[in-house]
Order: sequence, then C-alpha cells, then structure tokens
Amino acid sequence: MKKLILALFIIFGTLSFSAFDKVVIGVINDNYESPIISGTINRGGLANLLFGMKKDGDFAKQMYQNLSGADKVEFIIEKHDESALVSILKLFEKNKYKGQVEVTEVAASENKNIRQITTKNGWTYNVYPFAREIVGTVKISGSDTTKAEFVEGLFQNVKSKVK
Repeated sequence: MKKLILALFIIFGTLSFSAFDKVVIGVINDNYESPIISGTINRGGLANLLFGMKKDGDFAKQMYQNLSGADKVEFIIEKHDESALVSILKLFEKNKYKGQVEVTEVAASENKNIRQITTKNGWTYNVYPFAREIVGTVKISGSDTTKAEFVEGLFQNVKSKVK
C-alpha cells in the first residue's frame, strides 16, 4: 500500500509541476518591427488536463481578436507551444479567416494537427530543426536582417516579456 501511495505521489507530482509557458508570436502583414507576443502560464500537466480547455480557448480568442483584421498573419512558435497554436488555428478556421496564414515552427518534427489544419485551409507550414536554419530576410528599422537572427533574438527575449 505504501508503494502504491508513493508511486501515485510521484506520478501526480510530476504531472502537476512539469510545466512550460506557452508563447505564440504573431506577425501582422510582415511587420516584424511590432510582433504581437502573447502566452499562457502553464500550471503543469494535471492542472492543464483539468482546466486547460478553457485557458487555451480564452488565449485563442485573444489572439484571434488581435490578429484577424490583417491580410496576412505569421505565427512563430517552438515545439512546446504547439497545443496553444492548434487552438488559435482552429479558431481562425472556424471563423473562416480569408487572409494568408504562415506558421514557422522550430522543432525536430512537424505537428500532424498543425499540418492538417494548414493544408486543409491552403496555409503555409514550415518546420526548422533550429532557429538559425530559418530562411529569408525581414526588414527591421529600414535594414534587412536574416529571419533566423530575428527569430533567435525573439525567442531569447520572449519568455521574460510574457511573465
């Protein structure tokens, strides 16, 4: 009995306290100078199982309100932010968003839910194993910089801005 209680304590303790904040970066109409950075504080696996649906839904509604008026929206995420982005993409899909959507993810492999939603709606989904491998350039303060440098810098600063 003691071993069972100890095992349950370890399992639920791990589920409850292993947490990453979820951050989604939105870029409206290629305006990389003013990205919209938003996120949720992740309370851990058990809390998310019990309360996650409402939290992700509220987060998705907030991002949709901030971004849906644009002709083009780009989402930039890391691997552990996928579930938050799926909620947002489902809301864009449900509301029949007519603009362009591009998803740039830094992860070892693609997410099948994101791939399914983006393919179904004719949106673009790019996955890179490392931020430094992202292709393209962006214009910041009138000068061109690599998109890889921009995203790396954004990821370094983003967690502190959300907290």
